Amino acid sequence: MSAVSAVGAVTHRALVRRPPDARGRTFVEVAELPTPRLGPGDALLAPAVVGICGTDWQILRGLRDDPSPVLGHEGVARVVEPGDTGLPVGSMVTVNPTHPGDPSFLLGHNLPGLWAERTRIPATAVRAGLVIPVPAGADRARVAALAEPLASVLYGLRIAAHTLRPAALVVWGDGIVGRLAREAWQREFPPLRTLLVGHGADAVDPHDPGLPELLADLPAPAAVVIATPRTGTREALSVVDRQLPGTVLVDVHAGLPSGAVPLAGRELDVATLRAANCGGGPWPPRVHAFDRPTGPLLLCGHRGVAREHLLEAIDLLRERRDEPLGHHVLTHEVDLAGAAELVNSVLAGTGRVLEGRRVLKAAIRLGERP
Repeated sequence: MSAVSAVGAVTHRALVRRPPDARGRTFVEVAELPTPRLGPGDALLAPAVVGICGTDWQILRGLRDDPSPVLGHEGVARVVEPGDTGLPVGSMVTVNPTHPGDPSFLLGHNLPGLWAERTRIPATAVRAGLVIPVPAGADRARVAALAEPLASVLYGLRIAAHTLRPAALVVWGDGIVGRLAREAWQREFPPLRTLLVGHGADAVDPHDPGLPELLADLPAPAAVVIATPRTGTREALSVVDRQLPGTVLVDVHAGLPSGAVPLAGRELDVATLRAANCGGGPWPPRVHAFDRPTGPLLLCGHRGVAREHLLEAIDLLRERRDEPLGHHVLTHEVDLAGAAELVNSVLAGTGRVLEGRRVLKAAIRLGERP
């Protein structure tokens, strides 16, 4: 909610990053910021529920150099000033955080994001249709916080399904995206033999000596979703290439630094190949095939999502089931002050555990001031 300061300026609260410490971590604090002035065609939103995602944690830990002082690129908001959206004031929207035609727009990365009571969406993004109306109920914490990561999972799933029907699935990384991917793929391709690699109680540790045997025992063709932090992507690619026989399709969901990665007996610039699919295009998608002695390696990835992926994700998350999709992934729900405490506690610790519970997806609920 906006307020008027002592000098008459309109302000709002936001979760703001502090300067990095000696280890590169940027702790956060709730601060009062001037509410941005709008240019022609800009829209002003009031975020209602927003998520803290794996990429946010990488930025906060200093593993990425994204400069935005206010993070947050996934969630739902209400329209305060519609700009050229044509949407009524008070209507509920989500924002596609990636603009396929304008790399300068990366919400919550190089532009102030949704961890705030007010967020400006520039006219270029409005004109591109990145402010998307959503149905009632989309501001439920699980729906709002999980829509964007699930949309990204669905994008990768659609690319893979266009190429083959897998008999087995390996999900490498048991965080938010990895767990959503396992659930979404199992719904799409029942029955699907699935192996989760990660550090949770229901996953196989990536350094378990029995992992190569488990991989070799999977039926072909196999699909692999790599959803690790960017520091683990190369290792995951290398193990899959060496240990998983037969036809293998790899969705490089996770980011990784540019440069050559030794795969399929050659040096591949996987970061460039991963970015060949962006925001839903092109279609048919680009899937790169490489011969291996043990069977073909089909490599794909994607950047951003399309409008239809976000809307499909919201519809799936709103489904009423005994065990709705993603019900186990949302682990914490906090207000703005609670979000500062959660972020700083996790950053100060050695892992992503708070009050004895692993932090997967946290939802921040922004509302009226106390």
